[in-house]
Amino acid sequence: MARRHLPSLRALQAFEAAARLGSFRLAAEELAVTRSAVSHQIRQLEEMLGVSLFRRDRQRADLTEAGQDYYPTLRDAFDQIEAKTRTIKPASDSGELVVQVYVTVALKWLIPRLHDFERRCPDVKLRLSTTSIGWDFERGEVHAAFLLVRHKTPGLHYQPLFPGLLSPVCSPDLLGGTVPLDQPSDLGHHRLIRVLGADEDWATWLEARGLDPMLIEGGPVYDSYLLAQEAAIDGRGIAMTLSPFAEDEIRLGRLVRPFPPPVAHRRGWYFVCEMAERTRPKIRRFEAWLREQIAADPAIQQLLVGAADR
Repeated sequence: MARRHLPSLRALQAFEAAARLGSFRLAAEELAVTRSAVSHQIRQLEEMLGVSLFRRDRQRADLTEAGQDYYPTLRDAFDQIEAKTRTIKPASDSGELVVQVYVTVALKWLIPRLHDFERRCPDVKLRLSTTSIGWDFERGEVHAAFLLVRHKTPGLHYQPLFPGLLSPVCSPDLLGGTVPLDQPSDLGHHRLIRVLGADEDWATWLEARGLDPMLIEGGPVYDSYLLAQEAAIDGRGIAMTLSPFAEDEIRLGRLVRPFPPPVAHRRGWYFVCEMAERTRPKIRRFEAWLREQIAADPAIQQLLVGAADR
């Protein structure tokens, strides 16, 4: 059998993460390496393939035609490897705790706090799952979840954490640009960035402000809140964010809220697990720790007070 001629796994991981997240910086955060390391691995991959995979103008990570052609194959291959790995080695075999969470929540809020959980619960091997499809409590692929919930499923335990809050955000340059953005009705003159499958976010906010939900039609669509937020940072439009997961970018001056305060979402944030599993020590400990972190987060508490005062 002929020897396989494959790129290095690190190079493929770097490319897949950067393509999925739309950013070398975010890929570096996910892989726990430097941005230059991600760029170096992708450059090596491009040299091996003899094509450019990304356009690097303005430090963006937009895929070239070759990159768009290559990415789906790698994404599907990685998904299949991850899924098969879970079936061969079930997460419930050990002290591992698998928590389902949105990638935006993981990168922008949860991961920076996990060192505290690891210090306090060293016997629990925590693993985050950010896949948006295919996971299942019953198959043991996930033990618990930190999710935005509207309709509850029978047989699951739901612990309310805090309300969902919606806030439009944009780059400071866009706010101070030549096209006015002084009042909510000015949104009709701007591109509204949408998240695939979450049009209700903009519709809810616009209706609460007395505006026509049809304003969202025609704007660019991204498949995650994280990508929508990055697009807003890059000045490509105005994104709707789920508070408080843009707070770091706002604090750093990369994003601003043109129209505070936030509007209540129709969904709320919950800790979710199977009803029969809610008393398992590792699940109970993580739930208690999560609620403690939320109570200690001044950004969440400030947003909640602001929402209550409306």
